[in-house]
Amino acid sequence: MWVAGIDVGLRKSVSAVIDGRKAVVFDDYRKLLDIDVSAVGIDAPLSFPEKGGFRECERKLLKMGIRLFPSGAGFLRRVGEKGMEIAEEFRRKGVEVYEVYPYATRTILDIAPEANKRSKDGLDVIKKRLHNFLIFDTEIADHNQVDALISALAVKLYLDGRGRIVDGIDGAILIPEVKK
Repeated sequence: MWVAGIDVGLRKSVSAVIDGRKAVVFDDYRKLLDIDVSAVGIDAPLSFPEKGGFRECERKLLKMGIRLFPSGAGFLRRVGEKGMEIAEEFRRKGVEVYEVYPYATRTILDIAPEANKRSKDGLDVIKKRLHNFLIFDTEIADHNQVDALISALAVKLYLDGRGRIVDGIDGAILIPEVKK
């Protein structure tokens, strides 16, 4: 069963696909449209708050100690709108779509949440820890590709019964769970 993750960007949206533990990254999310993926995790707000800056699901993540930017922030609006467009493309194909937040996944699974994904050293630490979960090309070059991998991983874990959806009246975010 193929599952995918998409890191939404305004210029380009990077994607990753996972089958078992093996993962492949694509520089363009549209390549996923030619693959029979069963579910996709999108790293972008797929809804906006009815009022204020934070959605109810985001407030719940904050209570869990997971830092985030509010989806109601102006700088996230265009990314959210693009994420919603991409989500609709996959829904039209019958693919399950989930909003994911890679930093939440990194925090919950201890995939170097303290590391700065924008620095080479930080990215290297994240990739090293991510190898505990996935087999992927070590030539992953930037944080967008890593976020796409982590987005797909969150969906895979959820479908394997090791995740949950944090929801509210104005949105929902899929996160992994650590079973004790």
